Amino acid sequence: MSLVLSESGNNAVEVFATRIDVQWDFRTNTGPVLFQFERVDWDRETRLVNTRGYDRTIRQEIRGLLGGEYTITDPFTGEVIVEPGWKLMALIKAATERVWDAEAMPAVQETTDDDQFATITGS
Repeated sequence: MSLVLSESGNNAVEVFATRIDVQWDFRTNTGPVLFQFERVDWDRETRLVNTRGYDRTIRQEIRGLLGGEYTITDPFTGEVIVEPGWKLMALIKAATERVWDAEAMPAVQETTDDDQFATITGS
């Protein structure tokens, strides 16, 4: 299926999955993936959007996506390769860890008012 619905000059009407919601059950490696599609009428040269609107949501099970194969075209070389679906989960997990590691804040230690002031005693 082509996600390009129509083309005329620089103008195109395309369908994009602008939101993909993975509802993963880590205990069983199952759960739904919701693909929320928008229909976008836009000018590819100027990148201006003429119209944009919700089209539909399609639900797929993670297990089915992981069991498939995907044909991918390298955007730099044009080489076409087929990749196994299990790489989807591996890449999502790797991206999740990278985001967590980059953004995780160190644990904050609790302090009391007594910890904030030094007591000076003299003779």
